[in-house]
Amino acid sequence: MSRRRLLMLLKPIDVYSDSQSDGPSRITNPQSQELQMLHHLENRLKVHNDAIIFCQNILCRKPVEWKSIVVNNLSQPIHDVDLVVTVGGDGTLLQASHFIDDSVPVLGVNSDPTQAEEVEKLSNEIDATRSTGYLCAVTVNNFEQVLDNILEGRTIPSKLTRISICVNSLVLSTYALNDVLIAHPCPAAVSQFSFKIKSDDQPCSPLVNSRSSGLRVSTAAGSTAAMLSAGGFPMPILSEDLQFMVREPMSPGETSSLMHGLIKSHQSMDATWFCKEGAIYTDGSHVFYSIQNGDTIEISSKAPILKVFLSQRLQTTVKKLEEAYLQKKEILCKY
Repeated sequence: MSRRRLLMLLKPIDVYSDSQSDGPSRITNPQSQELQMLHHLENRLKVHNDAIIFCQNILCRKPVEWKSIVVNNLSQPIHDVDLVVTVGGDGTLLQASHFIDDSVPVLGVNSDPTQAEEVEKLSNEIDATRSTGYLCAVTVNNFEQVLDNILEGRTIPSKLTRISICVNSLVLSTYALNDVLIAHPCPAAVSQFSFKIKSDDQPCSPLVNSRSSGLRVSTAAGSTAAMLSAGGFPMPILSEDLQFMVREPMSPGETSSLMHGLIKSHQSMDATWFCKEGAIYTDGSHVFYSIQNGDTIEISSKAPILKVFLSQRLQTTVKKLEEAYLQKKEILCKY
């Protein structure tokens, strides 16, 4: 078996340590929620670090050339590797995806998965939720087994759709794996914009004018995140369609049925921004682009796909979702 080149990307530990910066010394009540949360964060940091060491020890025994860096230190596109392994959670994988094209597959390791018993035990005291790891195929428990399957060619990655964004006909450099939010940078301000769906450069929907809290567009992979929380629906993860939703529309009237829908794989959405300030947020709040009055935005699924190794559990849910999704698609696709 030939030696493969592997890059391991690590969730930064400062997401835990920043929350502990004051330390326990200033906490006067040893039974306080604050102290319990501090101990919880300390344990999370230990579990994460243990997972990193565990995975690195396994790599040392495999026929691979590898190195590891903190994902925050990425600044250039990733090339010349055969596999990227992220160790953290979905956020780590999403951040890494912004530097990966459609040639390099990704394996996500959930370094600190949520423990249902712990959440239930501490439910009256603190939120003990850890990492969801929806896009992470493995934990430390099965990392070596899945890695061996990948290196020996016994498993192949899935192709996940991403979102391409053009502002004033210029393609933004970052593709969204989860979702895009277009909104005023102040959450209390009104976002004013219009949009329409196009196919083959021809409008195939009415022009919708909106005053709202913004516009969210998600991929199938991102449909179980903020989109679902806002009232959307989960999509089969391999779908090439996009789902959109206007957030908190003001008096939508006759256009209310057009505030939530699908952008099919052969379609795009054209939007025009009508506020002095605005921003396009890609996969969360860290990557954003400023927009201004009159800017035009095109959103589509014409971005390069991302190859991701998915968990067996997630792959089995695809068939279960397909029938329900087809029913939703029939209702929402009015054009």
